Amino acid sequence: MLTHTTNIVLPWPKAVRNLVDVIFNIFYDQVSTSTYHKKEEEILTEYNIIKKCQNNPEHFAPLYRKYYDQVFMFTYKRVDHLEAAADITSRVFLKCLKNIGRYKYQGVPFSAWLYKIAINEVNMFFRQQSKMERTVSLDHHDMRQLFDEIDYQEVQIDPEVLITVLLEQLDEKEIQFIELRFFENRSFKEIGYLLGLSETNAKIKTYRILKKLKKISKQVNYND
Repeated sequence: MLTHTTNIVLPWPKAVRNLVDVIFNIFYDQVSTSTYHKKEEEILTEYNIIKKCQNNPEHFAPLYRKYYDQVFMFTYKRVDHLEAAADITSRVFLKCLKNIGRYKYQGVPFSAWLYKIAINEVNMFFRQQSKMERTVSLDHHDMRQLFDEIDYQEVQIDPEVLITVLLEQLDEKEIQFIELRFFENRSFKEIGYLLGLSETNAKIKTYRILKKLKKISKQVNYND
């Protein structure tokens, strides 16, 4: 059951995008989904930097500079508020620095550890700010990808209307799976890590949600 309203943030026409939208698009291009999937060599090289940081916090600055924009956009897409996103991001890095001595490599990028902290901080934010709405940010490519997964081929319903209807039928936990997998292109291994599941369970739960969405989409189309 959702404790907060889920606000689906759909793309605006280019002519009416404000400065925040432009900034968002620039940052999103810079931290594209390709950064989520790193080669083993890259991960291990970064781990050597982390080990230096564990011995001396002064080595944390490069990690902060490398990942700040990514964590900020990850947060902003969920809270849709610049000041709140900046505040949450600051807390993420503060907790990261405070606890980096306990960090252990588990086969996923260091960024996944930061995102896991960010998810906890975002959840805490909404528990404390009951009047704020949880947002889901996506573009037309995201919608098309999700529609392809649920085999939705009908055109009677406006896609933006349909995506809103579909996501409103999911609870907060279900939305996280769809968000991470289809709007942020995460691997099942990383999704499992972020949500405290095995890779297999993350995959099973994701496809159960897709099955649910497929059923809902047929019902919506039939009732239209």
